[in-house]
Amino acid sequence: MNILQLVSSSRTSGAEKHVAVLCDRLHQRGHNVVAVCPQGEWLPDQLRQAGIPTIQMEMRGLKAFATPVNIARYMRENGIDILHSHLTRATYYGLVAGRMASRPLVSSVHCRTHDVAYRFLFPQRRSQIVSVSDFIRNGLLRKGVSEDRIRTIYNGTEFLPDELDGNECPVIAMPEGQIPLRAELSLPPDAELIGLVGRVDEFKGHLVLARAVSKIVAARPKAYFIMVGPVVPEVQRSIWEITAAEGVADRMRFTGVRNDVQWLISEMQLLTLPSRYEACSMSIIESMAMGKPVVATHAGGNPELVEHGVTGMLIERNPDSLADALISLLSDPVRLRAMGAAARERAIEKFSARVMVDNIEELYREILAQPLHQAVR
Repeated sequence: MNILQLVSSSRTSGAEKHVAVLCDRLHQRGHNVVAVCPQGEWLPDQLRQAGIPTIQMEMRGLKAFATPVNIARYMRENGIDILHSHLTRATYYGLVAGRMASRPLVSSVHCRTHDVAYRFLFPQRRSQIVSVSDFIRNGLLRKGVSEDRIRTIYNGTEFLPDELDGNECPVIAMPEGQIPLRAELSLPPDAELIGLVGRVDEFKGHLVLARAVSKIVAARPKAYFIMVGPVVPEVQRSIWEITAAEGVADRMRFTGVRNDVQWLISEMQLLTLPSRYEACSMSIIESMAMGKPVVATHAGGNPELVEHGVTGMLIERNPDSLADALISLLSDPVRLRAMGAAARERAIEKFSARVMVDNIEELYREILAQPLHQAVR
């Protein structure tokens, strides 16, 4: 198949990681894949390193009016069979370009949306919406999107190799030239590491964690907190102010954006994500794949990933609930390891890159096998 992947963001986030993995895996399976994304930032470099032809186009401003026209022309001239858009802005461009070039459109919905594109403007012929969780699917159904136009396909992680030798979590080698994490971050050798992987902002719950730190440290004196991801400066300042007032600011570490997230997770005892909600969190999936329990809020698609009391814990979004759950797990190493093993087993079954790409490839084939006048059922 000749496939064009269209995404309207190039930063480091779940949707962009999904696009990078999907393009790479489809390319490895022998498909011709080209990606269109905005200029700069993280994603174009990742795609090029994977050998994916990447075209950077304007996605905002007056120049963006030419983008769907240019995409349609490219599809006609290069024999593209199917267009797959990611995020709402890309879906609008895909709607126009797909109709202009008479190509089917698959649109992945990666976050909760109230946009009319998916209800009123979606092409009726040989096109489909992919929701990354039933949480997203149910939201689209409530907005009036037809049930037969939506298919749930969960995100998948590259942290799980295609060929597995049992469910044991592999030992991840320290990246070349790297020093041990605890030494790098000036931590004691026996520090208990609690990770939060994601953009450092209010939505992801970093301030909730900051307000829980003093209670956690009182019960677990070796606990330290590793924040991995791009930083919103004002949120970071608030974290320092909250933890400094409690005398525990020395327990916080910020790594910024890293390309060795798998190794970082492997060095942690467990991870947390006290966000307002998640659609299908790559952070949770990656942590589970590395055999780490996750303490996450009972919101959005999180309950579809984390099985409460088995692979992690689901909590209310407040400092006390978060602190109690983390303390409980850190105080019971046997339970912690058992949950980690169960988390990895669940990730292998449901959230590997292989499973995700199998499902998307099958959807492409179903769409292309349909007559032009018949929609996928």
